[in-house]
Amino acid sequence: MYPIHTILHPTDFTPAANFAFQMACTLAKDHNARLILLHVVPDQYLTNQDMPGLSLPSPAAAQEPREKHLPWPQPTDPNLRVEHRVAENDNAPSEILRIAEEVHCDLIVMGTQGRTGLSRWLAGSVAEEVLRKAPCPVLAVKAPPFTPVSHARPGEVVDVRPLGAELPSTKTKALVKTKEVEVIRMVVPAGKEIPTHQAKGEMVVQCLEGRIEFTALGTTQSLGAGQLCYLPKHEAHSVKGLEDASLLVTILLPK
Repeated sequence: MYPIHTILHPTDFTPAANFAFQMACTLAKDHNARLILLHVVPDQYLTNQDMPGLSLPSPAAAQEPREKHLPWPQPTDPNLRVEHRVAENDNAPSEILRIAEEVHCDLIVMGTQGRTGLSRWLAGSVAEEVLRKAPCPVLAVKAPPFTPVSHARPGEVVDVRPLGAELPSTKTKALVKTKEVEVIRMVVPAGKEIPTHQAKGEMVVQCLEGRIEFTALGTTQSLGAGQLCYLPKHEAHSVKGLEDASLLVTILLPK
């Protein structure tokens, strides 16, 4: 049987990549292999494509390792040996290949998205170069058809009541997204820190449940359920979960 000691899983945190991650975890468990998750950023800035109203600072400006603030998927088996790596390179396939050789990778596991869509990792030259030049076998995992994230339609009623027991299993989601305004339900587990960043427009942060530590305008204060805070555009701020919390963040996007 082909020996597998190290598995490399490049990820862009899309549903397709997360589906491939589950396969990578299964293989890592079956072979007692080390699993390395790799995220390649194309420039100096880490941003959240699902929330364009928020802009994170450059990695060099962060006081803590940037790996900590990325939405790494979590294995169901806590005994798996999982490592996280972030690399900066405008050429994603080149960086994937470099890391594969550096860690003596035995298998690369990547995700595809349904029949027609491709994740960023398997788009065009990325797929071609990795598959053609990889020093080891490459497993492309096809994910189920992707259902686009839906946002509220004009006039639609949206439930923003506290999540309660469902909070730990709920992810941050943009509820309303237009050219002028974005409304986000942000989930902040206790202990999670969102580093200093800026909103592109004026912003209102309302705590729906739990409690957070909110730092802005040179002041750190506690924000609890039923409280909100307004910030002008481009005002730097950071968030830390004191308790499991959910927030309603409204951003007025500049025209």
